[in-house]
Amino acid sequence: MSLVDHDSWDIEYEGCERLRHQLLVQLNQRQQLETNPNPTSKEYVKLTSSIQTGLEQLRKDVTRLKVTLNNAVLWETSPEKELQQRRITFDKLTSQLREFELKFTNSTRANQVAPSGSSVWQNAGAAATAATNQRQPRDAESLKQMQAHILEEQNRGLEALSATISRQRDMAIVVGDEVETQNNILDNLSNAMDRVDNGLQRETQSIGQINRTDSTWGYWLVIIGLFIAIIVTVLL
Repeated sequence: MSLVDHDSWDIEYEGCERLRHQLLVQLNQRQQLETNPNPTSKEYVKLTSSIQTGLEQLRKDVTRLKVTLNNAVLWETSPEKELQQRRITFDKLTSQLREFELKFTNSTRANQVAPSGSSVWQNAGAAATAATNQRQPRDAESLKQMQAHILEEQNRGLEALSATISRQRDMAIVVGDEVETQNNILDNLSNAMDRVDNGLQRETQSIGQINRTDSTWGYWLVIIGLFIAIIVTVLL
């Protein structure tokens, strides 16, 4: 499953909105045909078929938009505030879709029960009903396919998430081993520094002892020189 970015959501949502407005226009055009003095069933059936096709496509687009939203929530690709706004927008869109479906269904039923004098609309309503009945099995099959597609997308998302967690765990193990190695190196360096410091202290003490020894020999030489001078003076 690929991560879905902000632009993907905007593009898919705008596509759903454009299609919904287009369907509203077509539905209004179909309703205006009922007040036309010279209505034709051909135009009515054409608009009805176009609305049904567009409505099916809108359902699919809304389903894909739901998958996009679920992916964004799963992968946390956007801030929580923005995700919450997307949920509100999606709920509003689904509510508008239900309202349109209800409006379209009621309009079709009203034309089907029109008075006998409006035979054109009766024929058109019958044609629309027949088309709807023919589309029902396909709609059910499409719904099953969409549900299977959603489940497949979710499974791929879970597999990708599991693989990511596994990689992060392996990286954590490698980092832990590296930290332990660096700690051992620092411990060895600290021990080496202690040994060097002890050696320096010993050498410093040795140099001090040599200096004190050299000073003592000077004193002895002075004493011996004075002793010789005293003896020479006595003998003379």
